[in-house]
Amino acid sequence: MKEIASRVNQYLLLAILLVIVLLYGKVVLIPIVFAAMLAMLMAPICRRLDKWGAHRGVSSFVCIFILLIVLSGMLLIVIAEISSFADEFATIEKKADDLLSQAQEFVESTFGVEPERQIVIVKEQIKSFGKSAGSYAGKLVAGLTSTIAGLLLTLVFTFLFLYNKERYEQFILKLYKDEEPGKIKKVVGEITVVAQKYLTGRATSIMILWFLYSIGLLIVGVKNAILLAGVAALLTVIPYVGSTLGGMFPFMMALITEDSFRPALGVAGVIIFIQAMDNYFIEPNVVGGEVALSAQASILTILVGGLIWGVAGMILFIPVLGIAKIIFDHVEPLKPLGYIIGDPDAKKPSKIKMWIMEKLGKTKNTSSRKRSVNS
Repeated sequence: MKEIASRVNQYLLLAILLVIVLLYGKVVLIPIVFAAMLAMLMAPICRRLDKWGAHRGVSSFVCIFILLIVLSGMLLIVIAEISSFADEFATIEKKADDLLSQAQEFVESTFGVEPERQIVIVKEQIKSFGKSAGSYAGKLVAGLTSTIAGLLLTLVFTFLFLYNKERYEQFILKLYKDEEPGKIKKVVGEITVVAQKYLTGRATSIMILWFLYSIGLLIVGVKNAILLAGVAALLTVIPYVGSTLGGMFPFMMALITEDSFRPALGVAGVIIFIQAMDNYFIEPNVVGGEVALSAQASILTILVGGLIWGVAGMILFIPVLGIAKIIFDHVEPLKPLGYIIGDPDAKKPSKIKMWIMEKLGKTKNTSSRKRSVNS
């Protein structure tokens, strides 16, 4: 009994220390974790360039350059859409004035507060807000500076991870020199594959959703459809809650900017239809069950990640826990942890995926038979 109590105390102390380190070290740890994920994502490209005879520094730089091109392209699309969105400010202002008038009439009829008195109250609130506006502006500038610094740190660490990737593998082998090297390499390989498949699947899913949302919103006739579709698709990177938040944004914008309620209903229909496609087809077949976590573990991980690292934690903690599960599954004392957080059905492909795999298998067999006959 004393031994069990001692082990529980050790685990609790370890958990508390881990949370403290994650909280106080997030400024450095978030870019490092993002960089590790991006390095695993770009590792196949780096490896291919190495095989072609490129120097490791050149291969790593090319991978960073590709990431910069992708980020710059997405940023240019967003800036172009925002500039066209600025032309709608007059319409939004008029719509907001109409909504304000309706709200004033509702307050007067319900609570008996005259519009003049309402304006006085609002002005007092604006004045009190103006006193703290400087601090809000300072926080905004500090947040923007922190984001840019974090992005630069992420790119620098990604370059270093790619440049020294063999050294990190050797470090792990030396760290566990008592273990069989083949087993350690297998675990590292599984971690890399899971991270690559999850990240590429998630990125592909976002691009597909952006394309589908754009088509749907353009058919409905919503203004700035590409920008709204991009925001809706990008928010799906947050598991479970991201799709709901992403769907609410274009719906609210259609409600504000359009003259009637019909476009907003059309947007709601498009969002519901595409999210159903995402849940039943895109997510299982593109992202799949590579992380292999149970729903309970995923939801708890998102909540804890949000509390510790904010939005970055909600995004990063899922693949990190998936990597931890692989380690748990290969360490005998930790196998119960891997079992409790795992999803036994996650690796089972859906019927659609099985059909696609079967067709691809038949195609490969047919082509191989043709080559053997021709030879």
